[in-house]
Amino acid sequence: MATPRRAPAPGAYPAPSGPDLGRRDPDFIRQVLPVFRFLRDRYFRATFEGTDNLPADGRFIAVANHNGGPVLPDTWVMLSYWWDHFGPDRPGYALVHDAALNLPGLSELLWKVGAVPASRQSAEKVIAAKASLLIYPGGERDCLKSFWQRNVIDFHGRTSFVELALTHGVPILPVVNVGGHEVYFTLWSSERLARWTGIAQLTRVKTLPLQVGLPWGVWWSGFLPYLPLPAKFTYRVGEPIAVPHDPDMARNPRAVRRLYAKVTRVMQSMLDDLASRRTLPVFG
Repeated sequence: MATPRRAPAPGAYPAPSGPDLGRRDPDFIRQVLPVFRFLRDRYFRATFEGTDNLPADGRFIAVANHNGGPVLPDTWVMLSYWWDHFGPDRPGYALVHDAALNLPGLSELLWKVGAVPASRQSAEKVIAAKASLLIYPGGERDCLKSFWQRNVIDFHGRTSFVELALTHGVPILPVVNVGGHEVYFTLWSSERLARWTGIAQLTRVKTLPLQVGLPWGVWWSGFLPYLPLPAKFTYRVGEPIAVPHDPDMARNPRAVRRLYAKVTRVMQSMLDDLASRRTLPVFG
């Protein structure tokens, strides 16, 4: 496992302001960090590759594959490494689905560690504050996809992160993870059923999964809290993809699709390599 560099002293960075960004609480992060270190190092036995690729100034758009449903174990493990590497005071935020931000008990925790609503307005605020931004372009459809598709990068054509990077000239940092889809097993995930039941319209969660795991055994939906299996997580950070500061290019669909294809191609290659070295689900 890569060792995080020593974090800067508390208060080394000014706290971004704004109705959403101001809810991030570095002191709270310092209080909960030991818990997340335990989950990262002991429970999920996480290892990190390519961390030398993390930009020193901490300003980038990290784009990652997503897994683990409403408990978000892949996110907590990755954030704990971030906090150890850059320090809790370095401004960093993640776009999070409204469904998670509205869950009682979870929402306040998410706000305090740097979650903001998954919207273009939120993303623009983070970039304007010169902070880093974590985006899961595949959203809930990536997070809740069927088990046999776990090692496929599919962002469903969502190119907003490319447009954002081009508009502001911020590098895209590709990050992939294996193991996150093994904290439970998704037997089947249906977008049609989500529409038919009204779940998609009510919650904006566009797929309805059938899960197997602890403690419920078998259950429907991506909302029910659960006990994650102690799957071994492996992350890889790729080289930053330089992006020109070109708002006109951001409005060019062909240019946007070309950069989108490059990012997803790089991430798929990274994920294929990690998956090829995995021998057993959960055990790693």
